[in-house]
Amino acid sequence: MSPLAGPLASSARAQNVPQGRGSGSLTPTKDLRPRRRLSPQQLAVISQQLSERDREALRLVSRFRVMSGAQLGRLLWPEGLPQTRGRLARRGLARLVRLDVLQPLARRVGGARSGSASTTFAVGRAGQYLLQSERPPVRRVRRAHTPGERYLTHTLAVAGLYVELVDAQRWGLVELTTFSPEPECWRPYTGTFGARQVLKPDASLSLAIGEYEYTWLIEQDMATEAQTTIENKARRYHDYYRTGQEQATRGVFPRVLWIVPDTSRAEIVSETLARLPTEAHRLFAVTTAADTIALLTAGTRP
Repeated sequence: MSPLAGPLASSARAQNVPQGRGSGSLTPTKDLRPRRRLSPQQLAVISQQLSERDREALRLVSRFRVMSGAQLGRLLWPEGLPQTRGRLARRGLARLVRLDVLQPLARRVGGARSGSASTTFAVGRAGQYLLQSERPPVRRVRRAHTPGERYLTHTLAVAGLYVELVDAQRWGLVELTTFSPEPECWRPYTGTFGARQVLKPDASLSLAIGEYEYTWLIEQDMATEAQTTIENKARRYHDYYRTGQEQATRGVFPRVLWIVPDTSRAEIVSETLARLPTEAHRLFAVTTAADTIALLTAGTRP
């Protein structure tokens, strides 16, 4: 199970245990007084109102830390006409906000005109308490905040990759056997002179295509890091490869895929990776965001 993500969004409204159904408002606010701790009775009432789809929404947002309304809609309301799917998703997410299971962030993606699809969500206070009842608490439930734009864009990009792979699975292109965002996918290892190190990819995944399974570690590049940072990160992957720990544990070392915004950035990242020792070159691949799913579902290693 993934650890409970810290709250990232401001509370949508100050009230006691929310009740009822309907679409409601998803307008976030920033500066509300913290509400009192929810009692076990209040949490029980909320829990009884949650469907399996509601619980899956909570689990998804907890794992990825932040997800957009559009991403949750594609994952959890995939059937029917687009207008119907959108209406059901808006209604379902608004209900989870009223129950304080999810919280809308103050910052949107794609602009306010995109509606609830552009709203981003983190785990609400009630959602945090409910998750703590399923596994040991990682951190205390506290007032949430809206993350910075750079963090938000990067986190949503990783969640977006998962959404696209689920869609590819529904189309029969691939079987998504595992997908682990950070910190689930981090790899602790022993480095030089016995120093404890942690390799921190953005995600790890396994895809079954035909008779073969392909494993990948993902670096979601947003064109914000310097070449020296990319080179240092790539050298850590090479160092980890040379320990043999991954091969001994899982039988194979995953290919490391750098996902970049465009072809000009791909050239920069490829040039940077070429500075590493020749042995390391076969560990890495670079692709643009537009070409990622085609590469991953092709069943070959570039």
